[in-house]
Amino acid sequence: MQLPKRPKGSRTAKNEPELEDPGFGTRIVHSADRLINKDGTYNIVRQGQQVWTAYQSLVEMSWSAFFLCIVIYYLLVNFVFAIGFLIIGVENLAGMSAGAFGEDLAEAFFFSIQTFTTVGYGAVNPVGMASNLLASADALVGLISTALATGLVFARFSKAQAQLVFSNDALISPYRDTGNMSFQFRIANLRQSKIINLRASVILSWIETDSAGVETRRFHTLPLERDTVTLLPLNWTIVHVIEDDSPILGWEPRDFTSHQAEVIIFIEGYDESFGQKVHVSSSYTCREIRWNARYLPMYFSQHGKTVLDLDAIHHFQFLDEVE
Repeated sequence: MQLPKRPKGSRTAKNEPELEDPGFGTRIVHSADRLINKDGTYNIVRQGQQVWTAYQSLVEMSWSAFFLCIVIYYLLVNFVFAIGFLIIGVENLAGMSAGAFGEDLAEAFFFSIQTFTTVGYGAVNPVGMASNLLASADALVGLISTALATGLVFARFSKAQAQLVFSNDALISPYRDTGNMSFQFRIANLRQSKIINLRASVILSWIETDSAGVETRRFHTLPLERDTVTLLPLNWTIVHVIEDDSPILGWEPRDFTSHQAEVIIFIEGYDESFGQKVHVSSSYTCREIRWNARYLPMYFSQHGKTVLDLDAIHHFQFLDEVE
């Protein structure tokens, strides 16, 4: 299928002003898979000097990785204190009798855990200045660690993060009864929370080759049928009508491929549950655009209520199948 041709004398994508570069620049022209991954992360590998902060890493990593870090830290710190108690000597821990190294290490390790967590069963207690100082340091580290872990857990729970799902495929579909085609994709909120005042920005990125054979990456913001919605109780189909001023007017599937075209999506809104703005991004490449198709309905009425089937957000139908 081919999109309608651009009328003679109209502007072409080559003559469009380069206004909406989101920050990637014009020199990324190699055959990379995409600029932005489907999950919104950048398809960029950083090398060289970087700044690492423990707080940011612990807040942004997955929950499984976070708890693994907590467990490793918990075991490692108590192991270090256990070694310290062994160096001082088990005779300075009342309630412990000297034995094999492994047994002494295990008893010192569990004594450190009791001190670290302020449980203090009382079966073992420090005797002498050195062991009391080490036990005091153990308890202090335990209190600070508990406070830090609690703060990190709270920060992770209170971090605003929208759970918007994008359709797997974008569509080139007829736009109502106008005779024009359109570029479409749809989103929905996976949570029960309310996201209000949503705004969508859609940027087309493609590679352009001039007469000298120099390749340059271009960006153009696609005008949308509707770029804002006040509420998102159902799904939102975001539509760019392919009219005379559209940079993809006249493009065929092979044009998307040859130009390494990518449609970059930015969504922002206000999450009432967190009281914060949320931002979501994604993209579609030529391999994720289906031509001459339409989305199937996602919601229907049942027992006086409207049912939204979130699993149906990816469902579409080719129009030639309907015919």
